[in-house]
This record gives sequence, C-alpha cells and structure tokens, in this order.
Amino acid sequence: MKKLFWICTVLLSSFFAACSEESEVGEFENNWQERNENYIDSIATVARANQGSSVNQWKVLKSYHLSSEYISTNNQDYVFARILEVGSGTSTPLYTDSVNVNYRGRLIPTVSYSEGRIFDQNYYGEVTDVENKKIMVPSTFTLDGLVDGFTTALQQMHVGDIWRIYIPQSLGYGSSTSESNIPAYSTLVFDVYLREIKNH
Repeated sequence: MKKLFWICTVLLSSFFAACSEESEVGEFENNWQERNENYIDSIATVARANQGSSVNQWKVLKSYHLSSEYISTNNQDYVFARILEVGSGTSTPLYTDSVNVNYRGRLIPTVSYSEGRIFDQNYYGEVTDVENKKIMVPSTFTLDGLVDGFTTALQQMHVGDIWRIYIPQSLGYGSSTSESNIPAYSTLVFDVYLREIKNH
C-alpha cells in the first residue's frame, strides 16, 4: 500500500510539474512581444512624468547610438531608469571602460512571476541593504561588451548609484533568444549598483 501511495505521489508531482512548465512557457509565448511593448510604453509614461536626479525620480536616456541632435518619440530608442540610491561619485564610465557592478536581471511581471522571472544575478537579498552591500561580490564588465541598453545606462551612472533600469527589446536581445533563456522581444529589467569604474 505504501509503495502504491509513493508511486501515485510521484506521478501526480510529475503531472503538476509538467502542467506548470507548460503554463510558464505559454506566459512567454502568447502575445509576448506586444505585452513587452505595452509594458515599456507604460514605464515610459511614468518616467517622462517624473524625471529628476533624486531617489524615486527617473532618467530617460536616449540610446548612445543615436546622435544628440536626433529626436525620437519611439520608446524603443530609450532606456528608462528609476533612481533607487544616489551615489557620491562624480565621474561616469566611458564606452571603453570596465566597471564593477552588482546586478539582478528580470523579465516583466507575469502570472507566475509577480516581480518578473530572474534570469541572472550576482547577489541575493536587497541591493539597497547596507549590510548586504558589504558581502556582495561584484562582477566586472567592459561596457562595449554589453547590450546597448545596459551600456547606455551605465554611461550615465556615478559610483554608488543604484538604479532600476528598463531596457526595451530593441536595446536588449531583440528578436533573438539569449543564452540566459531570455525569450525574444523581452524587456530587460535590471537593478544595478555601480561599485567602481576601471579606466582603460
């Protein structure tokens, strides 16, 4: 009897896991591109109405690829960043610099992931927690090796800044699926703490 119970439990667990995986996959397929475009449009509306340089205000950053004279109303040309903490640094990294950062990358919120599914991170807990900052180990990146949206934002950050960055799919991975299992047409949402600028 115990053996039969164990077999039934295993079969039911497998069934529910398979159903969960199917619904999760569906979350990233059904109208995913349209949902991401609508999401970045809603973020852009909030960001444009609340621009500033203080905590909880927003930065609207035109892609570094576009000339300063180029005027665009297409939200896909911009990165939107909410300021979580203002650092004490005075310089910003150049395209050829390397940086030490802590980061957490998510997709947009879905039914299964109310905060957005995490696809990559190099810390746990809250990035703004003072004690947590002491134990977080940063990663080093060269700006010219990152997706355009990440590079665009980092070039505007100062050491000590913590921003939540919203990158439209056009400045992320676009129509490609990334190695981190990021579906095509995904908006990327990063919490980023700029720890150090390493000049080349």
